[in-house]
Amino acid sequence: METYGETYAGVYLLDAPFSIDRAFDYYVPLTLKADVRAGSFVTVPFGGANRRKIGLVASVGEKAQCAAENIKPVISVCPDTLFLDEALLGLVFFLKEHTLCTVGEAVHAMIPAAAFSKKDDAYRALPGKNEKNARYAEVLAFIREHSPAPESVLKEMFGQDVKKALSSLVSDGYIKKEATPSGLSAAQSKSIFSLALPEREIKLVLENGEGAPVKKLRSEKQKAVLSALLSAEIGFLTQEELKALGASAATVKPLIEKGLVKEEKKAVYRNPYRTGGKGNPEKIELNREQNEAFETLRTLADSGEARAALLYGVTGSGKTSVMTVLIDHMLSKGKGVIMLLPEISLTPQTIGLFRRRYGDLCAVVHSSLSAGERYDAYLRIKSGDARVVIGTRSAVFSPVKNLGLIVIDEEQENTYKSDQNPKYHARDAARYRCAAENALMLLASATPSLESYLKAKEGKYTLVKLKNRYGGASLPTVTIADMRGEAAGGNLSPIGERLTAELVRVKKEGKQSILFLNRRGYNTFVSCRGCGEALACPRCSVSLTYHTKPGTYEEGYLACHWCGYRAPLPKTCPKCSSPHLAHMGYGTQRVEQELSELVPGARVIRMDTDTTKTKFSYDRLLGTFRKGEADILLGTQMVTKGHDFPSVTLVGVLLADASLYLDDYRASERTFSMLTQVIGRAGRASDKGEAIIQTNNPDSDVIRLACAQDYETFFEREIKLRRLLVFPPFCDIVLMTISSEDESDLFIAVKILKKLFDSFTGEGGKYHDVQTVAFGPFEAPVYKVDGKCRMRMVIKCRLNRRSRELFAEILRAFAGERASGYGKKSKKPFLSVDFNPSSL
Repeated sequence: METYGETYAGVYLLDAPFSIDRAFDYYVPLTLKADVRAGSFVTVPFGGANRRKIGLVASVGEKAQCAAENIKPVISVCPDTLFLDEALLGLVFFLKEHTLCTVGEAVHAMIPAAAFSKKDDAYRALPGKNEKNARYAEVLAFIREHSPAPESVLKEMFGQDVKKALSSLVSDGYIKKEATPSGLSAAQSKSIFSLALPEREIKLVLENGEGAPVKKLRSEKQKAVLSALLSAEIGFLTQEELKALGASAATVKPLIEKGLVKEEKKAVYRNPYRTGGKGNPEKIELNREQNEAFETLRTLADSGEARAALLYGVTGSGKTSVMTVLIDHMLSKGKGVIMLLPEISLTPQTIGLFRRRYGDLCAVVHSSLSAGERYDAYLRIKSGDARVVIGTRSAVFSPVKNLGLIVIDEEQENTYKSDQNPKYHARDAARYRCAAENALMLLASATPSLESYLKAKEGKYTLVKLKNRYGGASLPTVTIADMRGEAAGGNLSPIGERLTAELVRVKKEGKQSILFLNRRGYNTFVSCRGCGEALACPRCSVSLTYHTKPGTYEEGYLACHWCGYRAPLPKTCPKCSSPHLAHMGYGTQRVEQELSELVPGARVIRMDTDTTKTKFSYDRLLGTFRKGEADILLGTQMVTKGHDFPSVTLVGVLLADASLYLDDYRASERTFSMLTQVIGRAGRASDKGEAIIQTNNPDSDVIRLACAQDYETFFEREIKLRRLLVFPPFCDIVLMTISSEDESDLFIAVKILKKLFDSFTGEGGKYHDVQTVAFGPFEAPVYKVDGKCRMRMVIKCRLNRRSRELFAEILRAFAGERASGYGKKSKKPFLSVDFNPSSL
């Protein structure tokens, strides 16, 4: 039997489906042996056509699982910028096991897509050999000068026959072959210009002062270049920036020759948050309670062991200050930090704080960045240039060097749970990373999730409390406004009389208000008075919402908030042709119009999905409000938490009880958290705050406890109910959903799923020992979404290695059944499994 060497790699393909997501053996050529390690990305041939695929090396060893003559070689290795260290490689397989995703899906969650957007084989010169003795010396010299040199460029320079030269140079050890990102994936290499002399000497040149190193400059353009470089915030200007000043190459060249300016090539990262400075870490004064909290957390962080803590404090108690001082401490110890936020809307405030404090040590990761910006942020973090990472959920995967702390702010938020593969929770990923790297996981909230607070009460997390507002500020006065009598009294506005009066008063006093309504659009639906039908989305089983066009309340359109479908508002009912269409309910657009009439002259900022579609819309809107250029901030959930506006003295909540009636066991918890958070936005400085909660259910215990900011009582009440009904955290919930474009195929698939589940878990089944309580199959609450019908099963169980194997087995078995029929390929039913979903 022919052999190819002693080293074999187990490679997972990044585009493999779940059913074949396993390690495939490849042998490692001697020329690549030093570069192929567990955690490397490689290109390999796959299938009968030997198509090139990118894969992740999971293991390297001297034994293969199949006969050597069947094993193909690794073609090339990707550069170390894509290498996963032991902790991150372990995290890939943690995600695979705990979310039932593929290795490829886990990798794409961890590494920006731009890193894999384009691939080109390239060649890098190796040190230590005299190129004069090499054949094809001209090719080698070019590679040394342009390393890594893409194969496509080499073919342009030397023709197609260059492949023979490259193969020879690789065999002789002069160069090595690697797959490298190209185009969008690479950081931009640009000519940059900076001062070649100290600022003092440059100023003398500009002033023609005594002792100037260069005689008087006659060119005004050259003076402008020097002045611009003197004032450049980041210490240099690019060629494009100099051109914008009217400076051509002919203008700059004499300055370089005179030794006043220097030119160099530099990788300029695409960073919309670039500061160019080292920051200004001003001392933060902690009060006694905050300092005690910090000392507890510092001790945990310095223990050298994996630890977890919950920082629980009332709104406005200064949790951010404690976390910031702790981050300062970690940086002083040479550690890296990840700070997670639940929504992009919170990043402007936190980014502003951290940019001022840490300068370019800070990197930002969230979905509004372009693909290139995200990849360049990844490179800065990977290289160690950025040691503090701020971002939303996916930032938990950032390759921070020497990780010492992961902070999850507002840890109760459901946005930390992904509903796309991998269906991970950021808290679980953070817990794994902290365990693997002996770091501290710090959860922070005024309304912790029941799961986290129970762990803290049981001693699994260290509980750290802040009971008082910072600086002597008091909690706002809260009024529950019963809206049941407003309509009877003739007030049909969504804003009640008490709230209207307070909005007018606060505006007159020159203060600001926040209004919260968790519905966007103008009207929630449009129905026909003739037949009673609501105008529905043709692709989803939901009613369409009426939206007005920007800049007008007269013209509008219908939109689906599930699939994005839009249609003009018809003049007659599509079913019965009646012209009598009624607009029902209200959203943020309607409230915005009402405010213009109820509070004359009020400057209103509306903040919802419709007004925050552009890249920096959050920053712009919140910045405008913070500067006092608006009186009222009206919005959906993005205005409820984390923001600190000193001039806000009034908070109003419309339809406070709406979320109580959702068909979800977390409805009470989410309503309590939402109300507590939004009430906490008022009175955060010296001025007394007030909150008015409008509701049709003023006797609700959840609303009353939220108004009293009494989390402890709410927790004891809700945890007893969860224990009694056996809901998380006293069990785990698995949601299995089948979707299909064809209803008849869907019903067949549902029967197959039920049969598979019963055969595996029933008496005599392979997993009969796994205790489960199954509900369904039944229709999803929203049966049809974007043309796909959905059925589901809900399973109560305890998740462990054995139970996860059960659901992985069901996924593989269902994929086998799926491959065998159901008509057209595009309509084949699809099964997804979600452990502890964010909503049911």
